[in-house]
Amino acid sequence: MFIMGTAGHIDHGKTTLITALTGINPDRLQEEQFRGMTLDLGFAWFTLPAGNIGIVDVPGHHRLVKNMLAGIGQLDFVLLIIAADDGWMPQTQEHVDILHLYGVRHGVVALTKVDLVEKDWLQLVQIDIQERLAPTTLADSPIIPVSAVSGYNLETLKQALDTLASTLPAKPDLNDPLLWIDRVFTIKGAGTIITGTLKDGQLEAGQEIMIEPLGRRARVRGLQTQTKTVPRGLPQSRLAVNLTGVEKDELARGMYLCLPQKRPHYSLINAFIQLLESAPSALKNGQRVKLYVGTQETLTGIRVLGAAEIGPGQNGYVQLELENPAHFSFGDRFILRHSEQQKTLGGGQFIEKGIPVRGTDMRLVGPRRLDHLFPFEKPEGYLDLKRLEQKHCARGEDLSLLVAEERTFWTSTQFAAKGLPIPSGLLQLDNFLMAPKQFLKLRKYLEDTIEMFHKENPLAPGLSKETLRAAIGVPSRLFDQVLRQIPSLQEKEGALSKKNHKVRLSAAQEKELARLLNLVEETAFEPPALSVLEAQGFSRQLIFGGSHLGRLVLLPTEQVTTPKILDRAWTILWEEEAFQKGFELTVFRDRFKTSRKHALAFLEYFDAQGLTIRKGDVRFLSKPPFTD
Repeated sequence: MFIMGTAGHIDHGKTTLITALTGINPDRLQEEQFRGMTLDLGFAWFTLPAGNIGIVDVPGHHRLVKNMLAGIGQLDFVLLIIAADDGWMPQTQEHVDILHLYGVRHGVVALTKVDLVEKDWLQLVQIDIQERLAPTTLADSPIIPVSAVSGYNLETLKQALDTLASTLPAKPDLNDPLLWIDRVFTIKGAGTIITGTLKDGQLEAGQEIMIEPLGRRARVRGLQTQTKTVPRGLPQSRLAVNLTGVEKDELARGMYLCLPQKRPHYSLINAFIQLLESAPSALKNGQRVKLYVGTQETLTGIRVLGAAEIGPGQNGYVQLELENPAHFSFGDRFILRHSEQQKTLGGGQFIEKGIPVRGTDMRLVGPRRLDHLFPFEKPEGYLDLKRLEQKHCARGEDLSLLVAEERTFWTSTQFAAKGLPIPSGLLQLDNFLMAPKQFLKLRKYLEDTIEMFHKENPLAPGLSKETLRAAIGVPSRLFDQVLRQIPSLQEKEGALSKKNHKVRLSAAQEKELARLLNLVEETAFEPPALSVLEAQGFSRQLIFGGSHLGRLVLLPTEQVTTPKILDRAWTILWEEEAFQKGFELTVFRDRFKTSRKHALAFLEYFDAQGLTIRKGDVRFLSKPPFTD
């Protein structure tokens, strides 16, 4: 199905022509039919060889442009209607400006009321239309003279529309439906009904959906298209959706329907802006204007990035703070209008969700950072005009790479959800993706941090792996994958160090350690506490260094002994009969002539090593003595 919109000045015959083409009067309101003027969006449809054509008929009065904007952004092509007796008029110009800003590139011009003018006048009007359309996205659109009253050239117009529809590029089903709500009403016995144009996916009866930014879950009770009940709504179709779980009074035009957790909405966005030559004023910092996206209208504050203003006919980059949040996907277009003069200023394209900035130097405000950036980074320089421009102009793999650089890492699923290709330049680590720039930044941080740790802690084997992983905020699986890509680092017993790093003692430290070993040996089975040794002047670094070198052992109770003393104690346990069939702590204490506290320190160490097995108050031997 294709969606065609109408555009044109008031009283140029839009509704009359649509009725003549389809047999359906799109003016649904009694007031519209009484006054002969479209006040709100109207809908109709007809069938051509190329397929079904859904029609969104928009009002032409200058005071109702906001209603026109609610329908124009969902179109495949446009039927621009110009009356031959009036020719190009102010609302014709504003509608064409809006179509141009929206990037609508496919259209046909219906030159109506040709039975009211002379042939020479008709030729002049056609030439004028061609010249006015030349600088717009609708340049070279075919112009078909018609009369809805007499039926003149209606078949020719249908053929032109069929030719256009048959040449439109196919739109893929992205399995990510979006339906901007343009009408809400109730039907007795059915309940709440909303209508809109479905994009980028399908809807099915019984499906659970979200109404955003309301944040309300609902269920699709039934679907209709062209007054026919269908089990499934297809992309680019006009749909009436019967909902359960939500009341009519909760809904309004400008909300949208999507799958749960699939279509985020934003209150702060960074965007590219283009102002019309005819804009009534420049766009200035601090100004408030009206923004139109989808079927939504909301006030928004302006922050011009890198300048004080954007003048008529100029373009630039801005940050917009929306009064009501709205949904945007990359490249989505919107219109800006003056909040008081009711005139179109220009339009823009969404680039990315924003970070709060202040001043034209774009420094960040507060502690907020982009998702998944390193916690230790200062984000002040993240938002810059050059990067924003690169991203706005990029497509395909170039855009994918720029998006990938916004976070430390992505998953394949997250990337696919954005509809972006995975460029060959990305580093794929299991299900994770990293941009080369982010990987190099992460690698440098790890290498520099470990290098500094070695300088400050020469007697330590390395820095805790878990401490480093937590500092950069990446999952364990990804961290393991990253470490495999850094040959300069090694992991041993949960610590990360430089490759081939070994704890080495200076001559003075060797002398100090020898003195410590002698002291520990003097009271072999009364091991001194770590705190006592520190009080006697032995540094904690030296004690841990001796432990890493295998010359000291730190018992579970933070008492210090040596491998030789442990070996001696274990040999006694293994050889003497008193310990062969199980023993209690008091037996160990009495044999080694030590205190209960010291006996417990040794036995808890043996338990931890699996050398003894404790059952209640009795321990049993499990392994033979230590062997070289």
